[in-house]
Amino acid sequence: MNELYRWGLDVIIVIQKIRSPLFDHLFLAITALGNDIFYMLILPFLYWCVDKRHSLRLFYLFMISNWLNAVTKNILNQPRPFMLNESVKIAHATGPGIPSGHAQGSLVFWGFLAMWVKKRTFTIFSVSLIILIAFSRLYLGVHFPTDIIGGWILGLIILFPGYTILEKIERKVAQMSTSTLIFLGTFLPLALSFVVPTKYSVSPMGITAGITLATILEKKYVNFEMPSTVPQCAFRYFIGIIGLFIIYVPLKILISKGMPFPLAFTFFQYYTMGLWVGWFAPWLFSRKMMSIKLPTKSE
Repeated sequence: MNELYRWGLDVIIVIQKIRSPLFDHLFLAITALGNDIFYMLILPFLYWCVDKRHSLRLFYLFMISNWLNAVTKNILNQPRPFMLNESVKIAHATGPGIPSGHAQGSLVFWGFLAMWVKKRTFTIFSVSLIILIAFSRLYLGVHFPTDIIGGWILGLIILFPGYTILEKIERKVAQMSTSTLIFLGTFLPLALSFVVPTKYSVSPMGITAGITLATILEKKYVNFEMPSTVPQCAFRYFIGIIGLFIIYVPLKILISKGMPFPLAFTFFQYYTMGLWVGWFAPWLFSRKMMSIKLPTKSE
C-alpha cells in the first residue's frame, strides 16, 4: 500500500471515530443527495416548472460532467478505501475511486444553481451541501480525500468555463439546421459512449442524445410555458415523474437480469428517458386536460 493511500485511510479512520447510528443515518441521507435518483427527480422539475433555458444548460453541463467522471475513473482505475481496509466500509459503492462522482457532480450542479440564482444565502447553502456531500463520502469509507479533491478539480474545470461557453454554443446552435442538430445530437453522444463503454459513461450520453432530439421537437411542435400556479406545477411534476419512472424501472430490471447487449439497452433506456423529459411530457402538459386551471382555496 503506498503512502498516499495509507494517509487517506488514516484520515477516514479519524473521521469515523465520531461514528454512531445517528451519524450513519445522517450521512447516508446526505450522500443520497449526490445519487442519480436525486438528480433524476430534480432536473426534470427545473425544466418543467422553473426555466427551460437555464435548466437545459445545467442539464448538458451535468451530463458532460458525468461522462467525463466515468471515463476518468476507468482510465485511472484506482481502488476505493474499503478495498484496502474492509473495516472502514459503511456504505456500498461500485467501480473505481478517483475522481469522486458525488463530489464532482454536486459541485457542478449546486455551483451552477448558485451562479444562476445569484443570492448570497443560496450560495452559502450550495457550498455547504457540496462540502457535506463530500464529507459524507469520507465518513462512509467509500472515497479517499484525494478522490474528493480530484472530483472537485474536474468539477471546477467543467463548471466555470462551461457556464460561460454554453451561452456562446446556444447562439451557434440557433444558426444550425434541424437536420444538422439531430445528426450532431444523436451521433456525437453515441460516439462518446464508445470512448470508455461502461454503464456510467453510456447513460449520460444516452439521455443527452434523447433530450437533444426532444427539445428540437418541443420547440417546433409544443413550446410549452412554465406553470402559473403551485398546484399546476405539482400536478405537472407528478404526471411527469410517474411517466419517467415507468420508463426507468422496467428497463433497469430487465438489464439487471442479464439481457444481451446491456450497454445498448442502457443507451436506449436513457435515450427514451430524455425523450420523455424533453418532449413527450411537455406535449402532455400542453394538452387541454393538462392546462386546466386547478381550483385554489379562494375559488
